[in-house]
Amino acid sequence: MRLYIAEKKSVGRTLSAVLPGDKTRDNNFIRCGDDIVTWASGHLLELYEPQDYDSSFASWRFEDLPIVPETWKLKEIARTRGLLDTIRGLLEKSSEVIHAGDSDREGQLLIDEILEYCGWKGKTLRLRINDVNPDAIRKALKGIKDNTYYIGEYRAGQARSYADWLVGMNLSRFCTLSAKKSGYEVLFSVGRVQTPTLGLVVKRDRDIENFTPKQYYVVFALLQLPTENRQIIGRWQPRDDAPLDEEKRLVDPDFCKELEAKLQGVYGTITKVDKKILKKPPPLLYNLSKLQIDAAKKHDITDTLEHAQKLYENGYITYPRSGCQYMPENHRHEAGRIIDAIRIVSPAVMQDIARNADISRKSTAWDDSKVTEHHAIIPTFRVPLPEVLSENEQKIYDLICIRYLLQFLPEYEYEQTVVEFIASDELFRATGRYVLNPGWMGWDIIDDDTKGNEEGNDSSSTIPHVVVGETGNAAPITEEKTTTPPKRFTYDSLLAAMNGIYAFVEDKDIRNQLKEIDGIGTPATQENIIKLLFDRKFLEKQKKQIISTPLGRGLVDILNSETAAELVKPDITAIWEQSMSKIEAGELELKVFLSEVSSFVRSIVSSPLNIVEILGVNKLKNCLNAECNGYLKHFEKEKNRFFVCPVCNTIYNDRNGEPLKRIKTEGEIIEADCPLGCGRKARQFSGQYGKFWRCFCSETIFKDVDGHPVVNVKIERPKAKCPFKGCKGKAEQIPRKDGGKFWKCNICGNTFSDDNDKPVVKSQKKEHKK
Repeated sequence: MRLYIAEKKSVGRTLSAVLPGDKTRDNNFIRCGDDIVTWASGHLLELYEPQDYDSSFASWRFEDLPIVPETWKLKEIARTRGLLDTIRGLLEKSSEVIHAGDSDREGQLLIDEILEYCGWKGKTLRLRINDVNPDAIRKALKGIKDNTYYIGEYRAGQARSYADWLVGMNLSRFCTLSAKKSGYEVLFSVGRVQTPTLGLVVKRDRDIENFTPKQYYVVFALLQLPTENRQIIGRWQPRDDAPLDEEKRLVDPDFCKELEAKLQGVYGTITKVDKKILKKPPPLLYNLSKLQIDAAKKHDITDTLEHAQKLYENGYITYPRSGCQYMPENHRHEAGRIIDAIRIVSPAVMQDIARNADISRKSTAWDDSKVTEHHAIIPTFRVPLPEVLSENEQKIYDLICIRYLLQFLPEYEYEQTVVEFIASDELFRATGRYVLNPGWMGWDIIDDDTKGNEEGNDSSSTIPHVVVGETGNAAPITEEKTTTPPKRFTYDSLLAAMNGIYAFVEDKDIRNQLKEIDGIGTPATQENIIKLLFDRKFLEKQKKQIISTPLGRGLVDILNSETAAELVKPDITAIWEQSMSKIEAGELELKVFLSEVSSFVRSIVSSPLNIVEILGVNKLKNCLNAECNGYLKHFEKEKNRFFVCPVCNTIYNDRNGEPLKRIKTEGEIIEADCPLGCGRKARQFSGQYGKFWRCFCSETIFKDVDGHPVVNVKIERPKAKCPFKGCKGKAEQIPRKDGGKFWKCNICGNTFSDDNDKPVVKSQKKEHKK
């Protein structure tokens, strides 16, 4: 029996419809003749938590860091255990497994780790489905390979998972404990990708806040030619000795005045006229990162992958997690069918484009040499019926359709003219453009910033007819300008920054190395990374702008010590992404990479962090014990509020939010093992309602049962009919601190004396509540 294992139920059902044989549905699988199709539901396994390796790690302590597992272990996720049990049982009856997880690094990891966890030793083949339409699945079934061909993807997936664990588990604890030691009760979440992403935003915000405007000058010369009132405005081309700043701007006002004076009443001579016809092809097809950026920029959609995944699972688009923007040439024969399908329910703008599409036209997006494991994201033959898609799904589907249609429109064609002239030994240049054919740009479906800016324009959009050697009167024109601060990040620009991370790397050698990689994180995880930073209150949104919070800045400031600062900058994370690609290609061993990550983590936790003031975050109160340098934690239990110092174990009353009188224990100190298994001792205390226990590994207060601390035990007290005349409630026996007893009714609220374990009325204090 062959067992097909898909990553999701929707893909499994679509796959089963294509396989031959009678179909029989069962719990969590479909029988197709002699074969069976089953599925996961995302990850069915997760890595051990630190406390799963050793119960003492349940408490966060400096002395335990770094925690580096000798052997990485997985555990079952409770909510999906039924699916895993189904797969485990089917594997016992299978002769061969067809791995049909999603066609990427994470999909490879997801199914491979299940097979390894269940102890599967049989033959495994790999089915890579990029399009869930039946024809595409049949084609994929013909291209099945041995699963060992993809072992590099599996190891790269493990590398990502283990590296995230090492950084997240260790450095989140280290930063949180460091802040707590200085009196800040905050949870600092640290991650391999999330922290440098946060660093990008914090740096941008501070660059804006610390920005100092500067004046600079742009000098032009107006060349007036003698006939037909011809004019050319050329921009000054600075000499090597000109006083320019690091951005090549003229900032010296005296030099500017000298230059203006030098150009008064002089002649200029044209020295160069260069005309050429240029063409611009339509933009390449979408990969996931480009789709996410455009969806965020055009429609403010921040969960593009979720919507694209639904479109894919319903057969409307091809595989959405692709990083490729090209298509194999043999797909061009499908263009007619796809365009006909788009016409069926497409809006008017797509109808117009489709009517002008020429399927014989070949854009630069059709290139076999640039197609990787997956091709670009394109629409399929299957068209969604009206009102089937959600609003955001429709917008994303339209983006993909339009980008596909553009491939069959003419190129944008224009004549570019570059003219240079010299006046008083100074060189000026003017660039002009005349549109010959607007082509794909003639459709009002793209952003303004893609129009007319390909070559840059130093002067006017058109230039009159001129020839070399012509002369005319020249006059200076000076524009005084002010530098502007950088723009704050928006969702789309932050995604773009994560994908073009090399531009933010300070080291030039590293920056050049990283130009070829996609960025930090993957397009499939970047949306979740940004969402996590919002959930952790490190980032906030003001209209469309993303801004760092005081808490987010505080984390970055804490990490900006000599070693930990590397985690805030994108350099090392981008290098690790490059290492994962090498692992996938078989050029680097997993254990070598993990050793590098472990060493990095160890170098950070081996040196104390310099805890700066975290603006906007309240600091804990100092312990009142003069011999203790601890901080007080605030607790509230059964309407009692008090402070506890976890260092010296002192308890203080809460009086209007301030720690005051110490609650003393009676007699000797009584301790017992903490019932949470943290390895420490819980201590017995006496409170208003009797004895209780607590351990400083947590904020939990334990009940006292026969002189021992017990977790979540409800003490059953004797109950009796309320003796108050006319009340139908139950009175409960309650022990007094002095060893006596009394009774209290849960309905009328009266209290009664105890007489041989029975409630007795001595006097009627309250009226019966009717």
